[in-house]
Amino acid sequence: MPEKKKLVVAKFGGTSLQSAECREKAVDHCRALMEGTEKLIIVVSAMGRQGDPYATDSLLNLLSEESSTGEKDRLMACGEVISAMVMASSLRAGGLQAEALTGWEAGIKTDGVAGNARIVSVETSLIEKALESAQAVVIAGFQGVDRHGKLNTLGRGGADTTAVVLGVALKADEVLLFKTVESIYTADPEKVPFAKKLTRISAEDLRHMAWQGAKVVHPRAAEASLSAELPILVRSFCSGNVVTEVVPKPLEDTRYIVGVAAGPVVSGFTVGGSGKPSVFFARLFSRVAALSVSMDMFSVWGCSAAFTVPEGDTGKVSALIEEMECPYTVKGPCAKVSIVGAGMHGLKGVMARFCRALDSAGIDALQTVDSHATISALVSLEDRDSALAVLHREFVE
Repeated sequence: MPEKKKLVVAKFGGTSLQSAECREKAVDHCRALMEGTEKLIIVVSAMGRQGDPYATDSLLNLLSEESSTGEKDRLMACGEVISAMVMASSLRAGGLQAEALTGWEAGIKTDGVAGNARIVSVETSLIEKALESAQAVVIAGFQGVDRHGKLNTLGRGGADTTAVVLGVALKADEVLLFKTVESIYTADPEKVPFAKKLTRISAEDLRHMAWQGAKVVHPRAAEASLSAELPILVRSFCSGNVVTEVVPKPLEDTRYIVGVAAGPVVSGFTVGGSGKPSVFFARLFSRVAALSVSMDMFSVWGCSAAFTVPEGDTGKVSALIEEMECPYTVKGPCAKVSIVGAGMHGLKGVMARFCRALDSAGIDALQTVDSHATISALVSLEDRDSALAVLHREFVE
C-alpha cells in the first residue's frame, strides 16, 4: 500500500460549488483525497457565475460605477468567504473534520494593489495551527491583506494562484485544480472546435498561454509552480481523473508550438510625436498609465508608437491624445492572436510561416509583437476565430 502524502492542496472553482448537488460531489472528491493524504487544504472560489446570488459578478453589480476599487475589493471578497464557510459545513456534514478561514485569517499578505494584487508572503503558522485540530482546512481564495491590513483581491482566476502559492508555502506534495473542463487544450474549443487535449504541458508554456488569453489556469499560478518546481494536476470535476499534468520543468518530447490563444477585445492606437523620441514615449505612456489604463503590444519607431488598450478605455485614451495635440489613428474592435511555445526560441522562419498563414486566410496583421516564446498579431475582431483556426492548422496539427 503506497505511503500517504503529508499534505495536498485542492482548489474548487465557482461552477463546482454552485449548487448543493455540486458541493456534495466536491465533498466526495475530498473524502477520496483523504484516503491518500494526512491533511488537506481546500481553496474555494465564490459559488456560481454571474446571475447566481453569491457569485463575484453578481456582488459587483450591486455597486455603482462610482464605488472605489477598495470598496469593490471588500464586497467581492465576500463571495469567497461565504463559499469557504459553506464548504466547511458541507465537509463536516460529510464526516470530515473541517475548519474554514478567510484569506486574511490564513495569513495571506499582498502587495496592496486593489483589484489585481499579488501575494507577497504567507504566514503559514496560522494555517498550521488550524491543521492541528482539523483534517481539512478550507481557505477563501482570491484575497489577502496588505501590510496596512487593507483587504485586496487578486484579479480574475486568483483562487488558482492562492492554491499554488499555499502549496509552495506549506511544502505540499501536490496541488490539484478541479475544473469543469475536461482538459487544458491547444486552443479554446469554443473558438477552435478541433483543438486538441494536452495531457502534459510545461508550466512555462502554460504561463505564456494564460498571459495570451487562455483561461483554464491563472498565469500567476503557473509562475508560482515554475519558480518552486511544484507539480500541478488538473482534474476533471466530473470524473475526478487527472486530465492534464502541469510539469514545472521544460518538456523535451513536445512540439515547439503548444497552442494558440486570443486576448480580450481591444483597440489599436498609432500615435505620432515630435522632439526626442524617448522623452515623447515617456510622456505618452506615463499619461496613459495615469488613467489606470492597461496597455499592451507596444511598438516604437522614430517618434511614433503603437499600442493596444481595452476596448472600454478607447474614449478616454483618444481624449488624452487629442489633449496632447498628437496625430493618431485608432482601429477597433480588435483582438490579439498568438502562437505559444518556448521551443520556438532560436528557430528560423517561424514569423514568416505565421504571417503567410494569416495571409492565406485573407487576414491582415495590423501589428505584430514577439518574445522568446510567443508571436502575436493584432487582427480585426471579426477575423479572430478564423486567425486562431488557421494558426492552429499551421503550427499545432
